[in-house]
Amino acid sequence: MPEKAILEGDLSRIQLPDVLSFVAMIRRSGKLVLRQNHLERMILWKDGEIVFASSSSPEHSLGQFLLRNGKISQQQYEETRRRVTAQTRHGKLLVQMGAISPKDLWWGVKNQALEIMYSLFGWTDGSFSFFETAEELNAERIVLSLNTSSVIMEGIRRLDETARIKEKIPSLDAVFSKVPGGEPDFRDLDMNDHEIAVYNNIDGQHSVRELIGTSDLTEFEVTRILFQLLSARLVEMAPEEKNFRPVFLDVEDSPELLKVISTYNDMFGRLFDALCNKVGEEQAREIFMSVLQNAETDDLWAGVFFDQYGRFDENMLIANISELPFEKRKAVLDEGLNTLLSVQLFEVSQHLDAAGKVDVFRFISDQKASLERAS
Repeated sequence: MPEKAILEGDLSRIQLPDVLSFVAMIRRSGKLVLRQNHLERMILWKDGEIVFASSSSPEHSLGQFLLRNGKISQQQYEETRRRVTAQTRHGKLLVQMGAISPKDLWWGVKNQALEIMYSLFGWTDGSFSFFETAEELNAERIVLSLNTSSVIMEGIRRLDETARIKEKIPSLDAVFSKVPGGEPDFRDLDMNDHEIAVYNNIDGQHSVRELIGTSDLTEFEVTRILFQLLSARLVEMAPEEKNFRPVFLDVEDSPELLKVISTYNDMFGRLFDALCNKVGEEQAREIFMSVLQNAETDDLWAGVFFDQYGRFDENMLIANISELPFEKRKAVLDEGLNTLLSVQLFEVSQHLDAAGKVDVFRFISDQKASLERAS
């Protein structure tokens, strides 16, 4: 017999903060399920307090969260991901192999749950349903106790800050250095010990990703303090060449391969724009990243990511290609780019109307035709 919701509604009519406040007020135990198209988030409650959160999005998995925040390496992530079963959680495997400590696991579970909840504050539509059930709660080995009012205030604050931070810090591979002669007044900046440690580790060599990994703060918290330091003119972006791997393409094939990569990037960017216009930036980014994660087993895409404009890191792709024998580069590149584009096009087209599909298909056809003429 299917579960029956005791509370349900439309997020376009009842805002998320009001939903969370109401569940906290009635002090019930159960699960709050929120859906937006194919996305689903679940928040578990015990006597009106938030004790856990989960997400259907791959980027919100505990392994991905720990990897993104520098707590585990790509190799540790891949090794344990292959061993995850219905009975063995990813976090438990990471502790068993010594990749993280039990303290790190607790940190990860808590901040992963918070990140999932904060991601909901950008939802302007969707549905919610609250069920009184203890099944999911009883299945969790680690439960939290999060203050609903604090979650709401921080979620609203982050919604306002995230876009401004991304303008200044578009990539976790960016490198910052201290401005010579700058003397920060930590008290005036209201910086705590963890944030001061981030500033002290800025040396013009470590990327944002590495600063996150060596701190006790999350990705958002580190980028927020970097944004504040940038605004106070205490740090600056280091020269761009420090951020990239060396490239070893031979002179004779460089122009041709660079042209192919750049043209495909234009196609991915156009697809992302069309998708954003239909489903919003957050869902569009999740769709793009989900497709790319499924392609990670291909060495061509190792270490490659899509930025906030739906374009991939061209330098990283070139570096991956440069490690192949000369005679194989073009074929591997053509096959890899075309395969990923085809999958991405299929996923995006599910969300476009007829006019939108015609527009992107025409653009992609024109771009591919230009590549054929050039070859």
